[in-house]
Amino acid sequence: MSTENEKPIVTELDPNEQINEKDEKNEKTEKSEKEEKEKQTKKEKQKEKEQEPQTKEEVIDLYKKKTQQRTALMNQISEAEYSVKEHTIVLTEIKGVDKNRRCWRLVDNILVEKNTEQIREGLTKELEISQELVDTLKKQLEKKNEEISEYQKKYNIGYTQNKDENKDEKTDKNKQQEKNNVGKGVLL
Repeated sequence: MSTENEKPIVTELDPNEQINEKDEKNEKTEKSEKEEKEKQTKKEKQKEKEQEPQTKEEVIDLYKKKTQQRTALMNQISEAEYSVKEHTIVLTEIKGVDKNRRCWRLVDNILVEKNTEQIREGLTKELEISQELVDTLKKQLEKKNEEISEYQKKYNIGYTQNKDENKDEKTDKNKQQEKNNVGKGVLL
């Protein structure tokens, strides 16, 4: 059995050894993080290659999808901007109203009674959220526009007119020029 005079064995660790162990752990985690990032970039490149269209029809279909996504983003932006405008109008209208005055608000087709201070707080929060939504949607729209323009450049996509429309325009232009030239070059 142990006696009271026996001292427990205590070993002291060199502080430099602890630091070295931490550095080794950090290096290992950094290496693993780098490897994960490289794997992710490889996966993204593979996805892009898989999504690469092979025929003209696929190019056109993918372009149409991208433009539809852009249109959907633009619609979401306009709805969010409309919400921001509505909230600002209501906030300006109730600005000078007494804080304890009763106020009604329509939430999901339910009319809720609160005081103006509670309504004002809720509206300001929703206004901030809507403004943040508009900002993020605009950033997404910019990215989508860049993506579409790169796609257009890559596949040489442009808008062309029908040959029949070009002929009609030329004949109309010629007729207008003839009308404008009447009387020109005549000295009196």
